[in-house]
Amino acid sequence: PQQTEEEIQRNHPNFYGIVLLAPSLGVHQRTLPPSPVIAVLKTLSRLLPSHGILTPIEHSEEYSCPPSSTRNFSGRWPLSTANMLLDLTSNIIPSDILSNRVDVLIEGLASLLVIMGDRDEVVPYDSVQRWFDSVTKLRKNTGEKKLIKLKNGRHS
Repeated sequence: PQQTEEEIQRNHPNFYGIVLLAPSLGVHQRTLPPSPVIAVLKTLSRLLPSHGILTPIEHSEEYSCPPSSTRNFSGRWPLSTANMLLDLTSNIIPSDILSNRVDVLIEGLASLLVIMGDRDEVVPYDSVQRWFDSVTKLRKNTGEKKLIKLKNGRHS
């Protein structure tokens, strides 16, 4: 069950809200491979889930984690990870936004800060702006909500 703002503050007195950095609330169609390639990769992800065939390359030096962190990943994404992220950003999240599921999950939140680059090559700024506008109109919205648009800001 969802907690009210008062319950969150009582149970977690140091919780102030959420900060979203370049939230994946959609994906630019130009970043997706053609449909036949997606179909092949989805099939391969079931057969070879841990292999990185034609998947994005991650460069750990671009992470904000310290070099000693075990969270740093370098190399090609496993097919299963790429498939899950593709499904999440292309289907699940846009569907949740259209059905207002994402809005309901954060209704009553103490505060929300969204930081987004206006030149994000992965996530369309318009999809984040539309979602943010809908969130600020929620009836139980008592906390501060702010969307910061970084000029020339990119996804990475």
